[in-house]
Amino acid sequence: GSQTGKILDILKKNHVKATFFVTGKEDASSKKMYKRIVKEGHTLAMHSYSHIQDVIYDSKEAFAKDLKQINRCLYEATGVHTKFYRFPGGSSNLISNVPMDYFIHYLNTQGIIYYDWNVSAGDGASTAYTSEEIVENVTDDVVKYKTSVVLLHDASDKSATVEALGPLIEALEGMGAQILPIDEDTQVIQYVKADSA
Repeated sequence: GSQTGKILDILKKNHVKATFFVTGKEDASSKKMYKRIVKEGHTLAMHSYSHIQDVIYDSKEAFAKDLKQINRCLYEATGVHTKFYRFPGGSSNLISNVPMDYFIHYLNTQGIIYYDWNVSAGDGASTAYTSEEIVENVTDDVVKYKTSVVLLHDASDKSATVEALGPLIEALEGMGAQILPIDEDTQVIQYVKADSA
């Protein structure tokens, strides 16, 4: 949303690259945003086309169709075929009627790597955290892992996340953490191991 531009500005100012798991939007400003994510060296990744969990997880066919849509949408906008995916609700969601293993296996056959997260800013919940609390939520947990995949949201109602980002980057760098975008070499963080699916 409108926050994405602000987030990209902050990342640029701090020389930090991130990963954006995006949903499918066909309007001009969204396409421009996808292009900017790629142009500024961030990792563009998929978070489903519709993000309507009942629909996406309804059947194998529905999931495959949604995946094709988001893949096409991002490729048409940017020329990038992204290989990274995050399940709406994560791989441990309880909404899907189809076992998640099936969808994970399907992603494997498509050469797509899915990621969950091991550190959450808590900003996806309906409770509003202050930007200070968001920074604290992340820094308290990052110390527990060699590789942390930090979950942050940039929907239009998440202004605290935008406010937290600068201080968060500063705090993480102050702790000696390296902030990197997800790529083929990133340790995979998954609740349901892909190779078991």
